[in-house]
Amino acid sequence: MRNVKIDEFDRLDRDVVALGNDYAQGFILPPHQHRRAQLLYGATGLMYVTTQDGEWVVPPQHAVWIPPETVHAVRFAGVTTRSLYIEPDCVAAFIKHRRCEVISVSPLLRQLLLEAVDLPPLYDSPRDRTLIQLMLLELAAMPVREFDIPLPQHPALLALCQAFLLNPTIHDPAARWARALFMSPS
Repeated sequence: MRNVKIDEFDRLDRDVVALGNDYAQGFILPPHQHRRAQLLYGATGLMYVTTQDGEWVVPPQHAVWIPPETVHAVRFAGVTTRSLYIEPDCVAAFIKHRRCEVISVSPLLRQLLLEAVDLPPLYDSPRDRTLIQLMLLELAAMPVREFDIPLPQHPALLALCQAFLLNPTIHDPAARWARALFMSPS
């Protein structure tokens, strides 16, 4: 299914719902959460996923694993996505990722993701169910990549870091940060 919201399909009687969406340059999905776990794959472009635990930079041909009920925001830089929304009970059986993680996407997983978005919402054929099962097994085997930026817990420092991540520049002197945090620059 393409260019639709998960809300329309969240209650389907299927362990996995696959959606494909295209996002314009600079599009931002504000903080939200899903009942299901989400695998957000960027076929093209760059994604920045933010949670209270940090920010993940997701380059093309990688995906970010977002556990169920995790509040997250996403900023897109010209991205075509393929997402899997996976029932929490299904996730607990074999997925090792308990927090957001960027993972590599193998050529096999990429092709399975591309195929999955064209399945009917209530897929039921042996082929379609096997495709979903193989995709979940391949997902469980993918290695984690260290593309996260841990964020501080102190509110003032957190605000500075988040502002910097939205508009990074080498011309932002440490002295300005020190003043904003009521600290000595040395």
